[in-house]
Parts: sequence; structure tokens; C-alpha cells
Amino acid sequence: MSYNSLTQQGEFTSDGTDKIIPLRSDVDYVDIWNLTNIAASTQWAGCTWHWQREMAANDAVTNFHAAASQVTSLSTCAIGYNGATYNGVRLIDSSDRTPGGAVAVTAGTNATQPVYSTADTGTMSDGAVVRVSQTAHDTIDGLDFTVDTVTADTSFRLANTIATAPGVVAGTGYYRIVAPNTTVYNMWYPKKRVIANITQASPAVVTTLVDHAYTTGQLVRMSIPSTNGMVELDGQLVTVTNINASTFSIAVDTTGYTAFNFPLPAISPYTPAQVLPVGETANVTYANTLDDAMLNTAFIGMILGAGSSAAVRLGSAGGTNGDVIKWVAGKSFATDIP
Repeated sequence: MSYNSLTQQGEFTSDGTDKIIPLRSDVDYVDIWNLTNIAASTQWAGCTWHWQREMAANDAVTNFHAAASQVTSLSTCAIGYNGATYNGVRLIDSSDRTPGGAVAVTAGTNATQPVYSTADTGTMSDGAVVRVSQTAHDTIDGLDFTVDTVTADTSFRLANTIATAPGVVAGTGYYRIVAPNTTVYNMWYPKKRVIANITQASPAVVTTLVDHAYTTGQLVRMSIPSTNGMVELDGQLVTVTNINASTFSIAVDTTGYTAFNFPLPAISPYTPAQVLPVGETANVTYANTLDDAMLNTAFIGMILGAGSSAAVRLGSAGGTNGDVIKWVAGKSFATDIP
């Protein structure tokens, strides 16, 4: 029971993905208004959501337009309406690295971007970080990777292309959500990343399983076990340049190096190839020390869920791209009434 009261509020324009809102304190209740949906009277569009601590994570009581009018009806995100369930509010402590519960997968394709089938995608959306286990994809099992192409309660895909396909079709196994997106995952330090691929080129391009969040000019060390090939790059200190979310280039000509590969299951167990943040400048003066590679920025807050389809986003608290959303969250005095 809390005897302290604190109210926080804000507004944002949705981009159609889960909205993570850092807060100044833990909260007991959240109220949300989608001003765009309230005004538009679009059928099945969510208008308001109310969540309080006693409710399950990702749930909320919601008002929605049951018809194309200003009339609203009441439900919860978990029960849903129009044949779908929706995403509400869940709290987050970004320093908590405990993965979510194990959820069954039924198959995984033999491809450089494996697709895993599951009847329950839960709160997963494009950009989430996921870990699979106990599948026939032995060399992927236990590794974290960014996902995309999430089809609700059907499948998800490894977003960043690996050098070689797993070699087998995966059967049953499990997945766990490690982080709701790479924004949260990138707050965990040091930012080691498993390597998905390295090109034979000048300059070489490195792809990581989880989007890396490195900065131009940052120095990293390459750790390449013999099972991955391209051992000529092992131990080299390289500068990160020409970045996008999942790749970066390094000023090394790997054209004549051994080809990089992602090991096949027959090689398991093995040590994965990794990028290790170091942070020195090229002349080792430490003027560029760690480039935020060790700067912890953990927060507590809440996630307003969106969804992996347009229909789900329409009724979810995180909204559809362009929606104007206001929220109020509070910590309050609570009384247990017998």
C-alpha cells in the first residue's frame, strides 16, 4: 500500500509501434486518450484506455467505436472485440534482463532469415528481440536476434540476414521475448553483438543478429572463432563507419580472406563470432573512450502496446501512425477494503 501520490502526464504522435515512456516513478494507474480516434468516429477504433496495477500486463479497459459514430462501447484489450484482442499497458524496468516466459514454436524454416511458426506471438512486434531454444536450429538456439515480419499468432522472422542458412528445418521448440525492442536492449552493457555475416569486400560490411547501436568512429574488436571462417579478422581492432541499424562497415579489405559462415548444427556446440566494444580512438589516446558503450541508462516506465497489424493497432493503446495520444499516469494512495 502506497501513501505517496504522484501524477505524470504527456502527449505524443504515434508511429504505429510500441511507445516506451520513461517515468519518474513506478505507477499504479494509467489513463490514455487517442484524440485522433475520438474525433474520427472510425468503426472499431479505440478511444480511451484505463489500466491499474491489479490488471494483467498489456491489458486495459477500453472504450471503442462499435460503429462509425460517436457512440462507444466498453471492453478490455484481453477480451477484445471485432474478432481481435488488443494491446494495452505494461510496466517496464529496462534494467531487468529476465526473458519472458517460454512460448511454443512449431517450426523454423531453413533460410538465411528463418521464419518461426507459433500460435502465440503475445506482445511481440517488429523490432523486438527474441531468443529461441530447443529447436533443431542448434547454432541459433540461445542467441538473441531482432525480429521483423511479425504476423499475429502465426509467425515471426529473424530480421538480420545470416551468412548461411541453418542447414535443417527446425521442428518444435520455444521462444522468449528478451526485450520489447532494440531501444531497451541497447541499454544493456557492454554492447556485445553476435555477428550474422561479414562480407568479402573493401571495406567489409558486418551484420549483427541484434541491431547494434554503435556510433561512427567507435572502435570495436572482432572475435572470430575458426568455426565461422574469416579467422584473418580475429582479434583486429577496427573503426565503425557507415552505419545503419543492423550493419556497419570497417576499413579492412577482406576480399582475400576466408569466407565468413554461420556454423551448421553439426558443429554445435560452438562459440559465436562477436563484436566487442573497446572504445579507443585509432591512435589509442582514449579521447573517444567507450563512446557510450558502457554508459548505463536504465529507466522504469511503461509501454503502450501497438501491434503487428493495422487492425490490432486501431484498437491498441500505442495507436496507429499519426494518431495524437495523451496520457496520465500516477502513483496513489491505495486502501485494501475487506
